[in-house]
Formats: sequence, C-alpha cells, structure tokens
Amino acid sequence: MSRQIYTICLKDGHKRSFLLDVGRRKSLKMLFDESGLVVRAPYGCTNRDINDFILSNSDWIIEHEKKQQNHIGLPKSYENGEKIRLLGEVYEINFIHSDKFFPPYLSGNKLNAAVNELSDEKYRAAQIDKFISELALKTIKECFEQALHLVGKAPQKLTVKTMSSRWGSCTSKGNIAINSKVVQFSRECIMYVCIHELCHLEHMDHSKDFWAMVEKYCPDWKRIRKIMNN
Repeated sequence: MSRQIYTICLKDGHKRSFLLDVGRRKSLKMLFDESGLVVRAPYGCTNRDINDFILSNSDWIIEHEKKQQNHIGLPKSYENGEKIRLLGEVYEINFIHSDKFFPPYLSGNKLNAAVNELSDEKYRAAQIDKFISELALKTIKECFEQALHLVGKAPQKLTVKTMSSRWGSCTSKGNIAINSKVVQFSRECIMYVCIHELCHLEHMDHSKDFWAMVEKYCPDWKRIRKIMNN
C-alpha cells in the first residue's frame, strides 16, 4: 500500500491537492476526510485512469467543498490554520511567534494573534475569543442602531450574550437580547436579527402581522433566514 499527495486542476480552473491511496481493492473510489480529498485506487491503475476519474467527478468535488465552506463557523479547536467565519467571510487562525505582544487583528484572509514559547492552548483560545467577542459587540451595536432608526422602536434594554438555541429574544417587558454568535454571519444577517427582535416589540408572536412588519423593513428576510438556518 502507498499513500502520496498529488495535485490536479479541475474544470473550474483551480488546482486541488489530493491524497492518492493505492492498495488491494477492485475499483477507484474517492471521499473527503480530515486530511481533505482522498482517492483510493487499486494496484495497476494508471495515472490517466486516476486523472479521468477525478475529472469526471469535478462537480461532486466542487459541490462538497462549497458545503464544507458553509459549515465553517466560530472556532472549535483554536489550532493554527483553523478556518473560521467572521461577518460572513472565511479567515484562517494564524498564530505569530513574537516577543512583543500585539492584539489580534484581521489581515487579508487571516486572523493574526501573537504567541510565544510560553503561550498554552488556554491563552491562545482566550486571545481569539476576546477579539471575536469585541468584534461581535461592536458590530451588533452598529447594526442595532441602524435597525432602531429603520423600525422606529426602541427596547427597554439591549443585551449581547452567548445563547445556545436562538439568534435573539425579546421579552414582554421590552428587553432584547442578541446572540453574540451572529458575528459569524454577514451584516445583512445581523441586521435581520435586530429587525426581527425589534418587530417583536409590536407583535409578541410570529403571526402574519409580525412577518409583514419584518418584510417591510427587511424585504429579503426569507433568503437571509435560510442562510442562517443552514
């Protein structure tokens, strides 16, 4: 059995790396695992057979990659190179070894953070979480202010916090809470959540009147809601 990394250009014009696993089997197969695209070939399979097999499955590979992109969210492992999503864009965590501390910052497609030889996993996670928390608070407040002017209603109190099952909530006392995890979505999604909760100040249910009010201030709410549900 042999395993080696190769690259191939798919029909979208972009190169892909894949792990070729040659062993005792009857036919060609492909799958995605934690290492990426894996092509399993039987002994005696030619390079041309392998290339033709991969190219004939270009659509499947591209579609699978899109689905993987859609499942990228907030950090899970906090490992160097982990892909995360902030404000609808995908970034890669990039720990930079530095003797001098600097606060985490976004540059290009990377979220850069300073570490040194004494930085443990807990420290690294804390730096990333602090940056994301501050970004969430700033962005949600900005979007909420815009939504306030749009809807023309104000809550008794606004709270930004981590919630497990809802993007936002509104109590009968007029207190609104927005889930800080919405920071993984684009601003239009965050605006929708803010408008949604502000409309609950008028309608404390999900009646036709409520959705009509949401649509008045966010005409594209169905598309946005689908993005967030997925």
